[in-house]
Amino acid sequence: MGIPAEAAVHVGLAGAADEDVFAHAMARDQIVVTVNVGDFMRLAAAIEVHPGVIALREAGLNAEEQWLRVQSSLQLIKQSRDPDMVNRVLEVQSDVVVRWHEIPAS
Repeated sequence: MGIPAEAAVHVGLAGAADEDVFAHAMARDQIVVTVNVGDFMRLAAAIEVHPGVIALREAGLNAEEQWLRVQSSLQLIKQSRDPDMVNRVLEVQSDVVVRWHEIPAS
């Protein structure tokens, strides 16, 4: 989709601590896409600036369903008035319900 991305499993971070995955994304200025919402929201809230989080809130999605949510999220971001995700979280609650907010709150 024209956006540089890496899967944790493909960069040697399969099973790594959330802090290590988040640090990897931070070092590369990459948005984190996660189903582990609580931990990554906590990590994002603990620092002053982060590249953004896409949080998939639906339990039980298979890999194809997750990818469809990610694709929709990226399209939404690209089409938004402000596509910069710095300190922003896009929570995907279903295929049609999303919520934007900032962490840490400005």
